[in-house]
Amino acid sequence: MMLTHVSFMLTRVSEQIQGSGRFLHKTRTRFIRTGPASIFICLLFLSLFCGFCLASEPTIVITGYQVQPEVIMPGGSALITATVSNTAKAASTTLKTGSETMESVTETKEINAYIDDVELFGNGLEVISGDYRRVGEVGPGQSIPLTFLVKAPQKTGIYFPELHIATQGGRSLKYPIPVNVNDDRLVQKSPALIINKVLPDHVVPGQKLTGKLVIKNTGETAANEVILNLSSESREVSLASPGSIHIGRLGPGDEIPVDITILTSREVTEGIHPVQCHIRFNTASGRIIEQKEEIPVRVTGEHELSISTVSTDPVRVQEGAQFSLIVRIENTGTGDADGVRARIETGLNGTKEAFVGKIEPDNDAPAVFYIQHAPAGDIPVPISIYTRNSTDVLNDTIEITVSKKPDFPVLPVLGIIIILGGVVFLWKRKRNTE
Repeated sequence: MMLTHVSFMLTRVSEQIQGSGRFLHKTRTRFIRTGPASIFICLLFLSLFCGFCLASEPTIVITGYQVQPEVIMPGGSALITATVSNTAKAASTTLKTGSETMESVTETKEINAYIDDVELFGNGLEVISGDYRRVGEVGPGQSIPLTFLVKAPQKTGIYFPELHIATQGGRSLKYPIPVNVNDDRLVQKSPALIINKVLPDHVVPGQKLTGKLVIKNTGETAANEVILNLSSESREVSLASPGSIHIGRLGPGDEIPVDITILTSREVTEGIHPVQCHIRFNTASGRIIEQKEEIPVRVTGEHELSISTVSTDPVRVQEGAQFSLIVRIENTGTGDADGVRARIETGLNGTKEAFVGKIEPDNDAPAVFYIQHAPAGDIPVPISIYTRNSTDVLNDTIEITVSKKPDFPVLPVLGIIIILGGVVFLWKRKRNTE
């Protein structure tokens, strides 16, 4: 059909040129001769027409590749993925008729590239799988991935397997792909930041923890625009120091201390409360690296024991009588007091040690001692309170009062009085009845 259009257009142009020649001959002008002008105009039009009719040819290129893993161990396997693309776009041709009044016709068509065979030559690597036959067409601007499985040799080094792509028409493409087999010559040196935490072992609820973080660059290149961000997810644990700190540049081997202060509320529970630590920095190549760590804040409550009340049973103790001494021990701290026991140092007869057990914060518990044959008077009683983890928590002295026995027999006399009263009452009653 294209040849028909060309023949038709050439015929029209020839007729117009011949008519123009006759007109020029009649007017006896020598501006142009008929024969050579016709040939020149025909050749010019033919070249322009062919330029419109010819479309750009498809071009197959490798637009990217990936080796996974980036560094292969000797004898290990890896995947090589190459991306094959068709760089051609949709072609357009414009056809014009001989009349200038008629509109031109534009025809657009797709230019596909047909890939016959794709093969990877190991050049030192063993190609296990990935030999493609009759891959098919690739449309304009489209890409297809091709994956190959290779095995590395036992010798380390840089290998260059070559990718061969044959397209329709006998044209081919060769593309080498570098593969690193445990060779550090192409490994980019980068900074490496570590954080040394210099903090107290624990913090008591309601108190603050002060310490510092030492950030050190143990890599071989500098870390630029280093930014440290700290945050806590717990409401009972907060930061008193700035949460975002701009450090700047850290060269190889450089370190910088950063002071931090962490506040805790009295209601915080015992245990580990992590503070999030986020570091962001740039490498020399401009790549942004982010790393996250946690700062463990160990909250441990401390008990605080005291004697709240001292009582006896019975309330009034008499000389020589047996009674119970009750000492209530209170925990006003923020942590549990485990294995609480109390001991009294006195010459009184009876128990000298009492086991209480666990006392939680804001609670109390009794330590009971059984005493007998106490002398009369105000008796000081030294008392020591211990816990399971502490040998001596509290030393104090309590005092008990023992009443003296009366010098005369109160009960017998009282009994005689009651009997006499009863006799007198009965005698008067009998007399009144007579």
